Amino acid sequence: MAKRPKTDPTPEEQVRVLRGAVKLAPEELRLPDLLPMFAPASFFEKGNWLGPSELLKIPGLGLTWSIAQPKQTMLYLSHSAAKHWEDSGIDWRQESMQNLDRITRPKFCTGGFAREGGKKDDWYALAFMHDDGYGPSRLLFWEELGEIFPAGYLIAIPEMSLGIALSRDATREERAEIEELVGSCYKDGTRPLIPGLHDSALLVPR
Repeated sequence: MAKRPKTDPTPEEQVRVLRGAVKLAPEELRLPDLLPMFAPASFFEKGNWLGPSELLKIPGLGLTWSIAQPKQTMLYLSHSAAKHWEDSGIDWRQESMQNLDRITRPKFCTGGFAREGGKKDDWYALAFMHDDGYGPSRLLFWEELGEIFPAGYLIAIPEMSLGIALSRDATREERAEIEELVGSCYKDGTRPLIPGLHDSALLVPR
């Protein structure tokens, strides 16, 4: 028997899931579903965000955490949920990175830009646009990306669902190609985040 084609959830289904999720008590939330995610710094600059957050050194960029929910939805981590885990002796930030590592193992990136005439896996850029919606969060894997790009690398997050890493030794033509892609995604994306390429060393709290 043929399998039914996978279909995206309807907005009505997603709203129904979120209505149920916001009613969950902190102890009902699943720690294995906690993941870090980037968001506009404007979300956090007024200091009234509903949960833990960090402003990063890259202009316009912030970091927060969310709990993945069914039907391609998520629930932002609240201060009360974070306190619940902290009171239980749980380092939820570390747990979120372990969760991200677990879901990333099957596929580190979703695309690569290889040099013409180069050897296999000679990438000058990698793209992160995973179906789980946390593609850009993979840019937090500094050690792994440092091994792939020993000359160092720049990062871009033109929209909420897309992250890009570009080797510092990319040629002018290679860099121009990525800059054009980043500019297009930021301009035409459904959820634009920050424009341009940025030093990966600035992907840390201010």
